[in-house]
Amino acid sequence: MLSKLKQGHWPLFLMSTFSSVASLFMPIILVRILTPENMGLYKIYFLYLSILPFLFLTGGPSNSVYYWVGRPEGERERYIQSCWTLTTLLSFMILVIGLPLSGFIAEYTSITREYVIYMLVAAAVWVPSSHFGECSVAYGKTIVGSVFGTSFALVRIALIISTAYIFDDIKYIFIVHTSVFSLQFLVVLFLGLKKKYISFDFDYPKIKEVFTYALPISVSGLLGFFVDKVDMIILSSQLPIDEFAFYSMGCLVIPPLYILDTTVQKVLIPKLSKLYIENKKQAAVEFYKNAISDLGFLIIPAICGLFVYSDAIVELLYTDQYASSAVFLKMFAFSYLLNMLPHDAVPRATGHSSWILKIYLVTTPISLFVVFFSAKYIGAQGALISAICIKFLPKIFGIIYSKQIMNWNFKDMFPFKKIFIYSSVSLVLSALSYIARPYFSESLNWFYLCAPIFAVTYLGSLYIPYKRAKNA
Repeated sequence: MLSKLKQGHWPLFLMSTFSSVASLFMPIILVRILTPENMGLYKIYFLYLSILPFLFLTGGPSNSVYYWVGRPEGERERYIQSCWTLTTLLSFMILVIGLPLSGFIAEYTSITREYVIYMLVAAAVWVPSSHFGECSVAYGKTIVGSVFGTSFALVRIALIISTAYIFDDIKYIFIVHTSVFSLQFLVVLFLGLKKKYISFDFDYPKIKEVFTYALPISVSGLLGFFVDKVDMIILSSQLPIDEFAFYSMGCLVIPPLYILDTTVQKVLIPKLSKLYIENKKQAAVEFYKNAISDLGFLIIPAICGLFVYSDAIVELLYTDQYASSAVFLKMFAFSYLLNMLPHDAVPRATGHSSWILKIYLVTTPISLFVVFFSAKYIGAQGALISAICIKFLPKIFGIIYSKQIMNWNFKDMFPFKKIFIYSSVSLVLSALSYIARPYFSESLNWFYLCAPIFAVTYLGSLYIPYKRAKNA
C-alpha cells in the first residue's frame, strides 16, 4: 500500500489540499489580530512578493525538472542540476535589480523601503527553495517531496500567526516569513548537494537548453498571472490600504475548487492525448464533456452558495468589520465559472501548447487597459467585473480552438442537460434560502441552519442520479 502511495498522485493531492486549507485559514486568524490597515498592507506585500518570481521567469526552469527527468541516467542529473543553476541565477537577479530600485518600488507600492528589502530577499529564495521537493516528486518520491514542502509551509504559517499574536507588529511577520524561506533555501542546498540535485558546476550548453525549453512556459505563466491578478495589481495602488483589504478579502479563494479543476485536468489531458493519437476524436469529446460535468456538479452550487450567503460568510470568516467585503464576494463568486471550462486541455494534449502563449500575448494588454480604466472611472466593483469578464476571453477562444483541432460540434462538447439540472436545483435552493432569511434575527444563525440544508439537499437529490449517469 505504501509503495502505491509513493508512486501515485495522492500524497501530492492530500498535502496540497492540507497546505492550501491552512493558508486559507491564516488570514481568517490574522484579521482578528491585525487592524484593517495592517491587513491591507499584508495583502499588498504578498501580492507583489508573488509577482516577482513570475516577472523574473523563475518558474519555468524549476518546473521543467519533470521534463528533464525523463532523460537517460547520467545525462538526466546534469539537466536537473542545470535547472537549479538557472533558477537560482534568475531568482538572484531579483536582488541585483531590485535592491537599487527599492526606493522606487516602495513609493509605487506604498510599502516602506525596509519591507521592500524583506520582500526582495524572500522572492529571491522562494523558487530555489522548492527545488528539492520538485526533484523528489519528479523522481517518483512523492511522499518525500510533498511532505517536505508542506512541512515548511505549515511551520511558516504557524510562526506568522504566533508572531502576529505576540508582537502585534506586521514588520515581524515579514521578517519571520523571509527567515523561514531563507532557512528552507539553506536546507534545500544541503540536501540537494547530498542527493546530487544541485551542483555548482556551470554547464553552459545544458543551461541554454533548459532556458530554451522553459522560456515559453515562463512567459505564459507571467502573462497568465497578470491576467489573473490585474485587478489586484491596479487597485493596490489606487485604493486606500484599508479599502484594499476589504476588496482582497472579498475575493475569497477556495482551494478545494481550484484543486478540483487541476485534478480533473490531470486526468483529462492524458486521455485526450491518447485518443488524439489514435484518431478517436469523437470518443475524446465524451471525456471532455464529462470533465465539464464533473466540475459543474460542485462548482455551480458553490457559486450559488457564495452569492446567497456572502454576508454571513464574510462575518463568519473575517468579523463584521469587514462587512463591506460581502459585495465583492458576491461578484467574485461568478469567477468560479472559469474553473468549469478546460479551455487549454486540448491544446496541451495535442501538442499545440504554443497557442496558450499567443492567446495570453493578446489578452494581457487588453486586460490591463480595460481593468485600469474600469478602476479609474467606475471603481473597485467595476474593476472586478471587468477582470472577470476579460478572463473569459482565453476560455472562449480556447474552446473554439479545441473544436477546430478535434473537429467537434459545440453541442457535443457541453453537457447542457446536466448543467441545466445542476443550475435549476441550485437556484431553487438559493431562492428558498432567501425566503427563509426574514425568519432569522441573526445572519449567522440563518447560515448555520440553511447552508447545511442547502448542501445536503443538493447532494442528496443529485448525487445518486449523477453517479448513475456516470456509470451508464
